[in-house]
Amino acid sequence: MEAKTPINKTLYRSYRGELSKLTFNSKPIINDLSKLATANVNDAETILKAIEDHLRFSVPNLKLPAFYLLDSIVKNVGGMYMDLLYGRLERIFVDVWKTVDAEVRAKMERTLRTWRDGFDGGPKNLFPEFVLRKIEEDVAKLKARATGNVAVVPVAEGGVDILDNLTSMQSYAKKRAQEERKQSIEQATSARAGAYDAANGSNGRPLHPPKRQRTPDRAQGVINQGLLQEVYK
Repeated sequence: MEAKTPINKTLYRSYRGELSKLTFNSKPIINDLSKLATANVNDAETILKAIEDHLRFSVPNLKLPAFYLLDSIVKNVGGMYMDLLYGRLERIFVDVWKTVDAEVRAKMERTLRTWRDGFDGGPKNLFPEFVLRKIEEDVAKLKARATGNVAVVPVAEGGVDILDNLTSMQSYAKKRAQEERKQSIEQATSARAGAYDAANGSNGRPLHPPKRQRTPDRAQGVINQGLLQEVYK
């Protein structure tokens, strides 16, 4: 099992201190913090841990600026940060989304769309489709739970619905399993027949020679004729 990357405690405390200055959506502060993330890419785990904890423990009205910082690191730094975010982005996004108001939620969802579709000529598909799709599904379920409606997640434009793909894969796997089971039974039957032939030493001769045709017994025929005569007298 791969060892967990240790946290640089000195860097963690320093970066948390810088994050405390991000009390509003300040582009200069976000740029400075993004540059610090670039300079410390070898300690990407520590930087992300600091941002995660800031998002978790800060009051709701301070979460959006820190979320925009995360977006800036995704779009301008990438690299190791992207690799580390694949497995935790869903949790980070949903945990923040649940604690903020409708206006901030809408801004977060707009940012989420830019990770797939790009923004102002920026790169597209920053994360694998299944990562973004899972976030959209979670958000749709939370909205449906709040309104009492059924969650509906739109399919990305030009994309294929991952749920349809999953259904097709399950159908194919079931059909394939049935075919393999049938083939296994046929092979087992053939093997048993071969073993039986070998045990009885057929050597190519039929195991059960055809029965000889029984010739009518002359005496029996006489008796039968006698019976017939008795019946039709």
